[in-house]
Amino acid sequence: MSKRQERLPVQVDPFRLAEAGRQLAGEIPLARMKRLRPSLVSDQGAVEVELAFGVDPTGIRILAGRIRAELQLVCQRCLQPLEWRIDTEIALAFLRHEAEEAAIPAPYEPYLVESVPLYLNDLIEDEILLSLPQIPRHAQEECSGREWLRAGQPDRDTIPEAKERQTPNPFAVLARIKTPNKGK
Repeated sequence: MSKRQERLPVQVDPFRLAEAGRQLAGEIPLARMKRLRPSLVSDQGAVEVELAFGVDPTGIRILAGRIRAELQLVCQRCLQPLEWRIDTEIALAFLRHEAEEAAIPAPYEPYLVESVPLYLNDLIEDEILLSLPQIPRHAQEECSGREWLRAGQPDRDTIPEAKERQTPNPFAVLARIKTPNKGK
């Protein structure tokens, strides 16, 4: 793929770009990603994008590319900023109708284009959202929330063993009823 940086178009016709074999490279500001922003501590920075549109040997219009970004997520264990690096490759096959999905070969993920032009930002944002962890958190040894984890764990020395516990048996009354009276 070409490393030439250019201004990425907001809207594209993926089928035309594929027919032309176009390559695009550039950056999309994180501030423009409305669905991603609530997950971020800061929307400063940008997503680096390299895209190559084309037609595979079977005639399927495809997009191969790479997405890179450094995001600041919120660690769900300690609620502090968490640096999260994304470096993902994408391989999409553009479809006009859902019925075409069965013909898509294995290396490609089907991408249904519901209307043309397609917002390039939305496509990239979809791929980023799919690559995020469900529950972002630091490694346990690096997290300031690890003290909370330890606080929630009982100390083994203070756990009474089952044989040491003296809890009354609720069925002890039944044992007296079942025992035959010897004085009658």
